[in-house]
Amino acid sequence: MLIVLGLGILYMFNPIDYKWMPHCLVKQFTGLSCPGCGLMRAAHAALHGRFAEALAYNYWLVLTIPYVLALVIEKVMPAGRTKSRVGHVLGHRYMLGFYIVTFLAWFVIRNVYDL
Repeated sequence: MLIVLGLGILYMFNPIDYKWMPHCLVKQFTGLSCPGCGLMRAAHAALHGRFAEALAYNYWLVLTIPYVLALVIEKVMPAGRTKSRVGHVLGHRYMLGFYIVTFLAWFVIRNVYDL
């Protein structure tokens, strides 16, 4: 229910236009864009059907959205062998390592190239 409320608020209010919307603490304190910078603006654009704009706010979404969707699907799957297999794949150390490496790489790349 809180997610629906949050998405509703995000749909109605553009984070760019309102000072009361949360801002990235990493950016405020260091001046660097963290890998999550732009996610609220991207979500606002995506909720309005502007997917290219959403992607432009944060390119790491290409990797993040499918993984998060898979995690959500795995959580709502009925218990059983398939859920167990999916859980093992999503939680495997190589999968987690991949996301940690891409997270750190995106942090460096977006600040070096000002993306």
